[in-house]
Amino acid sequence: MNSLIEKYGDKLAILAFPCNQFGHQTNENNDEILNTLKHVRPGGGFEPKCEMFSKVNVNGADSHPLWSWLRTSLKVPCDPEGDTKGNGMDDVDALVLPRGGFGGTTLTLWSPVSRTDVAWNFEKFLLDKTGAPVKRFSRYYKTGDIASDIDSLL
Repeated sequence: MNSLIEKYGDKLAILAFPCNQFGHQTNENNDEILNTLKHVRPGGGFEPKCEMFSKVNVNGADSHPLWSWLRTSLKVPCDPEGDTKGNGMDDVDALVLPRGGFGGTTLTLWSPVSRTDVAWNFEKFLLDKTGAPVKRFSRYYKTGDIASDIDSLL
């Protein structure tokens, strides 16, 4: 994210929405999120250059309206076909996967589960300058690879 902000400056806005619906990986409260990023994960003094919002639910009945709208507007990621992580299916189809160390079980922390749900952390949505959704990318799509799509919008 930071490299995209450095490349495009004020021509691009990146908005980050922490969410605790994916394996309880964001247990900290809103006041602790920036320190967690800086010192724990990813750590090493990392400071996001994007706009950070308070934690929200992105899936289920309590989904924030913005996320309900995004998921409805772009129902599935647009990644190229392929299974880059060895999940046994195309990356865009991998919604809920077994968790290592949990006996191969699966668990969603929201209900109802929808085909349009955000699958995991770091799923990305690209909007044009008017705010219209253009593309949706899976958690596996490298953030830096979105640059060509950004270039085409500029």
